[in-house]
Amino acid sequence: MVRRIASGVLRRLPSYFVSDDLIGDGCVGLLRALDSFDPSYGVSFDAWASRIIRGAMFNGLRRMDAIPERTRRDARMLDAARWSLAQTKGAAPDDHAAAAGAGLTADKLGAVQLALLRATPVSLDAALPGSPCGSTVGERVAATTDDPADVAARRDIERTVGAAVRALSAREQLIIAACYAGSSTFREVGGRLGISKQRVSQIHSRTLTGLRTVLAQHAD
Repeated sequence: MVRRIASGVLRRLPSYFVSDDLIGDGCVGLLRALDSFDPSYGVSFDAWASRIIRGAMFNGLRRMDAIPERTRRDARMLDAARWSLAQTKGAAPDDHAAAAGAGLTADKLGAVQLALLRATPVSLDAALPGSPCGSTVGERVAATTDDPADVAARRDIERTVGAAVRALSAREQLIIAACYAGSSTFREVGGRLGISKQRVSQIHSRTLTGLRTVLAQHAD
């Protein structure tokens, strides 16, 4: 029964839908029908269950839909108004005229158009509109990760700077680490080393000068 109902619903859906999702939701509806059926209702189990199964499938489709049901309803009203005006005037109306015929405001018209645009599937292998080089949509999709070239360059810089810092004396390393990794002040660093903040400042300036000299060799 579930498979038969799923086949009937599937014929009304776009080609990218598959029966597995419908059957899964339909089985949930079947269990609900089994729990709620009572022979005293005077209807057959098939008639009782088929309605609940079909409703469960439709609810599952609504959950998968990226567009809210209210927006879908506005879109149907817009299409109906466009068709009615075309029959009356003998020419296809523009979007604003159709929206006026459907009783939709300009804001609702924009919301419907944006929602339908976002929900339209686009193949990543499709040619990018207006691209003279024949680039595909997939080639222009922004990556969620950093550019590999940037990552490699940053790691190279980190290795170079790390080697230069490790070549410093223990006190110089502590001052650099405390100032730039620990966000400590010169006074706090001096308290840890038992020297004045002026002396920490001198060592800090001298250390940075030395690091700049060493790193200048890797400027390229």
